[in-house]
Amino acid sequence: MTSAVVDASLCLLLVSAAALSVVVAERPARGSAVDADAEGRADAVAESLATTTAAVNYTLGPGARRATGTGVRFPRTGGPEFRRHDHGSVTGLLVDAAVANVVVDGRPLTRTRDDYVRRVRNATRSATPTAGVRVVAVWRPYPGASLGGRVAVGPRPPADATVHAATLALPSGLPSARTAALDASDRGYGAVATVVAERTIAGLFPPEALRYALRADYPVSALARHRYLRAGSLLGADVHGPVTTGRTARANDVLAAALAERVESELRREFDSPRAAARAVDASRVVVVVRTWQR
Repeated sequence: MTSAVVDASLCLLLVSAAALSVVVAERPARGSAVDADAEGRADAVAESLATTTAAVNYTLGPGARRATGTGVRFPRTGGPEFRRHDHGSVTGLLVDAAVANVVVDGRPLTRTRDDYVRRVRNATRSATPTAGVRVVAVWRPYPGASLGGRVAVGPRPPADATVHAATLALPSGLPSARTAALDASDRGYGAVATVVAERTIAGLFPPEALRYALRADYPVSALARHRYLRAGSLLGADVHGPVTTGRTARANDVLAAALAERVESELRREFDSPRAAARAVDASRVVVVVRTWQR
């Protein structure tokens, strides 16, 4: 199994975004002095990140060494089978890093791509000006979700600075859920939550690819098993049986059912109606925000 297939099987390397779909410059606050050059700087940095390519070499070893709590053993965490390579636009790498950096209630799904995220941050720093820039990539299936991913590069702007921003909306590589959620919204929050949960789990755990990964050689099989069991632990779902027997579709059903309960609770809290919740669903995009300011 090639490294590319391995990464796809573990859903650790999602499709890099080829082009931005939205670029919006935010206006300074009322009363602030407007500097046309400074205002255009955020757009210029965003364009540069979207067109500049970078290559990252990384290893899955550090993440494997931190893969605890599931009973999956990693007797060896170094060697060529742990090494990976990726390249693409800087924004595309940021998209992959944000989705790879998934957390549930602030707890990481896995640490397998820690080295990848670190090196993408370094590549982003190298591609941006040295001062007055912050880049944040965020993936959330809907506003207020406790499950999502985020990568930030650069310092926070000073409280008294006039900040300009450009926003890029890029494909996340996960399946879209909004249309199906809207179709389900007349059946209530639970129906919307089920759609969101099923599509999210299908994107993070592609069942056919992971079925092969669970039967692959070490370390692929161990990484896939840990990913499933860690997700089960975070979501309160027992997937040991289906994972042990390689029934990934069944494991996904169990994870999705557990996630749907969480999603429904959050949607009820965040939105006034199931229809409003469905309109806000946006699992198929990562938002990259570039903020600039003058020191």
